[in-house]
Amino acid sequence: MFRTKIIYKLLLNFMIFSIALLIPLTLSLNKALNDLFSSEERLEQKYVPPEHLGSFDDIHNDFRKEIYSHLLSISFYSFFVAFLLSLFMTRRFSRSLQSLHEGAERVRDGNLDETVPVYSDDEIGEVTRVFNDMIKSLKNKTEELEKKDLYVKNMMDALWVVDEDNRIIDINPAFTKLLGYEKGDAIGSSIYDYVDDENARRLEFELETKRAAGRPSTYELSMIAKDGTYVPVLITGAPVIRDGETISKIGIIKDFREQAKLLKELSESKDHLETIMNSIQDTMLIIDRQYNVVRANTASYKKYGYDIIGKKCHVVSHMGSQPCWLNGEDCPLQHVFSENEVFRIIHEHYDETGRKRYEEIVASPISDADGNVVEVIEFLRDITERKLYEDKIDKRNRELLLLNSIATIIHRSLKAKEVFIATLDKLIEMLNMDGGGFFLLDENKRVLNCLYHRGIAEEFVREAGRVKLGDDIPGRVALTGELIATSDISTDRRISHSMLKHSGIKGYCCIPVKGKERIVGVFCLFRFKEHLFSEDDVRILRSVGEMTGLALENIRLYEKMRDMFQTQKNRREQEQKSLLELSSYLAAATDMNEVIRFASELVKDFLKSDILLFWEKQNSTELILRHSMGIELKDNIILPGSSYPEIYCIDNLTYAIVKDITSESRFAHPNEFFDEGIHSILSFPVLVGDRCLGVFTIASKAMRDFREDEIHFLRIITSIFGVALERSNLYEKRIIDRGLAEAILNTISEGVCTVNSEGLITSANRSAERILGYKATQLIGRNYLTIFNDWEGGECPVFLALNGKQASGEVTVYHDGMESILHFNSLPLIDTQGRVYGAVQVIRDITREKEVSRLKTDLIRSVSHEFRTPLSAILGLTEMLMDHVVTGEKADRYLQTIYDEGLRLSDMVSDLLDISRIESGKVKLKEEEIDLRSIFKSLSENFQKRLSERSISLKMHIPDNTRLLTGDSERIRQLLTNLIDNSIKYSDHESSIDISVRKDRDCVIMKIVDTGWGISPKDLPHIGERFYRGKHGAKTKGTGLGLSLCKEIVEMHDGRLKIESEPGKGTRITIYLPSRRKHNGESDGN
Repeated sequence: MFRTKIIYKLLLNFMIFSIALLIPLTLSLNKALNDLFSSEERLEQKYVPPEHLGSFDDIHNDFRKEIYSHLLSISFYSFFVAFLLSLFMTRRFSRSLQSLHEGAERVRDGNLDETVPVYSDDEIGEVTRVFNDMIKSLKNKTEELEKKDLYVKNMMDALWVVDEDNRIIDINPAFTKLLGYEKGDAIGSSIYDYVDDENARRLEFELETKRAAGRPSTYELSMIAKDGTYVPVLITGAPVIRDGETISKIGIIKDFREQAKLLKELSESKDHLETIMNSIQDTMLIIDRQYNVVRANTASYKKYGYDIIGKKCHVVSHMGSQPCWLNGEDCPLQHVFSENEVFRIIHEHYDETGRKRYEEIVASPISDADGNVVEVIEFLRDITERKLYEDKIDKRNRELLLLNSIATIIHRSLKAKEVFIATLDKLIEMLNMDGGGFFLLDENKRVLNCLYHRGIAEEFVREAGRVKLGDDIPGRVALTGELIATSDISTDRRISHSMLKHSGIKGYCCIPVKGKERIVGVFCLFRFKEHLFSEDDVRILRSVGEMTGLALENIRLYEKMRDMFQTQKNRREQEQKSLLELSSYLAAATDMNEVIRFASELVKDFLKSDILLFWEKQNSTELILRHSMGIELKDNIILPGSSYPEIYCIDNLTYAIVKDITSESRFAHPNEFFDEGIHSILSFPVLVGDRCLGVFTIASKAMRDFREDEIHFLRIITSIFGVALERSNLYEKRIIDRGLAEAILNTISEGVCTVNSEGLITSANRSAERILGYKATQLIGRNYLTIFNDWEGGECPVFLALNGKQASGEVTVYHDGMESILHFNSLPLIDTQGRVYGAVQVIRDITREKEVSRLKTDLIRSVSHEFRTPLSAILGLTEMLMDHVVTGEKADRYLQTIYDEGLRLSDMVSDLLDISRIESGKVKLKEEEIDLRSIFKSLSENFQKRLSERSISLKMHIPDNTRLLTGDSERIRQLLTNLIDNSIKYSDHESSIDISVRKDRDCVIMKIVDTGWGISPKDLPHIGERFYRGKHGAKTKGTGLGLSLCKEIVEMHDGRLKIESEPGKGTRITIYLPSRRKHNGESDGN
């Protein structure tokens, strides 16, 4: 098509270009020839004779023919040019075709990025643009297919594509990974080859039912893997539809092994949860948002029946026809649904028998994944018994609170007005009354008078405030002693005549105030509204009446005793105050004898008796006379089982009265009573609770009756005295125990101190004072960390003990510039509740032990070193002599060296033994008179050879008044020998040693001054330590024990050794020794 079109276009262009070239050329040539011929003809006519004109016409025609013959060749060239122009004009068209051809070849080779350029806007250009759009669309489709293929290959879930015959036509790699079948194995196989019969039926059912409807399907089954195992899978299948027809099916196969396992575990956990629910003894309901019961446990079924599922919760649990919130109660379900939090409440309702029940309800939310409450789990527990018990306890607590308040009021004051007004106010407050009053009975006039009132008008009090005994309600109560309470006095038929019936008062109560066997007044309480007095209220009011009655009698007794003491002012001023001061005195008294004496005098003076005895109860019921007034008894002990009235009091815990001992034979009495003419006796026990501490025996020569008020007063006194006596006994016992404990603590060598829970020191024994360097008064009240806090490793044992652990440790303390190492053993102090209230520390000063340990180590090291040096020399030289390696003069020198080293060892051993004996106390000084001049002279002769060899001068200055000294002569010689030996040993040739002795009061002072090498300041503090020789030890031989021994000898003589030295200038040693008499060691008086 395009080829024909190109040829036509080429011919058309050729014709156009040919005509365009030839016609203008021919016309212009013909015109030029005609013009030329016309010009020639004009010239010919002008200049050529006519006869020659015809020949010119022939010439012109021949020329014209010749020109036209040449025009043919020109036309050929014109056609050729036209052809070339036509070819040129059709070049763009062929170029477009070439581009299309090349583009098609590249697309065929798979290059979809090809774009063919458009060279014209004609049909070829349009074809080119369509070709480019087609390539672009093909590329997009190809990329989309590649992506889909990539998606399929990278799918985590297996995929298969099956045809209408249920044969697999394609799978993805996940299929191979899941079941193990390669693509070549799977293609063409039936899907039923991968399931067993049971799963095949299910698969067929799903395919047939869903395919008929043209819908996707999802189903779970087990497929057979290549290794023969069954793999649980979830298959989601969908038809592939084209033009309304299903051409194939695609199935996504999801590995369902984990989900199957989870489903199994979920099923098991569900069963387990069901078991747990059914094991709960409380009823449990699960309720939805419509308040329907959706689930329950076995306890709920047993309690509410087995048809509760689907019923409303209030119908099930409350047996009510309407929800609880309509009855004004808080609904736990409403709260949980609205607040999404656990809610607890106690509901009160009635069961089918009409009994009131209490249920504790705990409601908890069950939320979905978004946190919305979808259901509520409700636990219901019957707490009726507990609630009733709590109400009973609460009621009892209120009763006790009221009674305690009344008791506090009664014991707080001895003024009747304060007691009864406060009691009346408390009763009105506790019983929620509007008012009340207190009527006091005038026994002489038999009239009740309203003394105190609340909530009553004064006019009404003036009218009704005075009631005769037996009249109106207060008079009846005072007469009969029976409490009257009514909820509405205006309608109470028991009360026919009363001023109160028309007063507007409704609730009313009148309480008798009972003293000892008599009515002393009444309390009246009222309310303007009806008020039901319960049995508990009545019981409490009776108790209050009895308490206030006794209080009133006590107050009267107190006032009576006060008046009695005031009337006895002239007889004994102290006796007038004794009763008032008895409590305070006994509370402060700690001496048991003083307590007994004071109480005995009070009892004797109050009862005006002639004789008073106090018998103290000892073992079992044995009585010992502790105090007597007015008589001396021969027998001071009453044995148990005897018939004395005191034994009767102990056995029966009551008093005994004998009006006349001469006529009554019920009890036995001391013979002294008959000798003194005693008639009446009162034996009164001193009781503390149910225990008898002793017995007072009050005897009177005149026959008398002991009045009730006297007995009552005596009961009060003995009660107070019994408490004081018991406290005194305990106090004395505690003092003895504490003294014993302090004595024990103060005798032990270890320090003992205690701290409280706040770390403050509360006690310290004498050893603790000595070890810590503080007085007990300085320690008590201080925090232990201010005294000892430099603990060596680990935690502070005191801190650990305060936290309940036993611990020990060491601490370094500093006091007055002294360092001490203390060992602590700390124990917690624990009370009966298991709480730590402090800690006790046992402190031991181990500074000396540490020092001894260090010295022992140094001693062993030094001794081993000092012994090894001479022994090595002795053994080596001896071995050489025994082997005859040396002979002659050299052998003599070796023997001399062996001898010298042996002497050195002997001296070292002697010094060590001397120090050891001195330290152990085995060395006793020989007290004798010592002539120092004689000792120094002997030492000068002994050292003369060594002094001469080293050209050292020795000068001595010993006055006559200092030559004598009392002490151990041998030890003093040993002391001076060591000191002079050191001066010679550590001095150069031509040095000097000056020895002087002087006396200062009772002390002899010896100085040994040399001009030797001196001692460096670094070595000076250690001079005198065993085996310490300083920097000069390398130059000279020695043991380092000499000065240590010298110090021990000086200290044995109660003296002091002082060393002063300066390197290069010499050393000064000063010895201070007391001059003591022989035998007793006293000063000689010089």
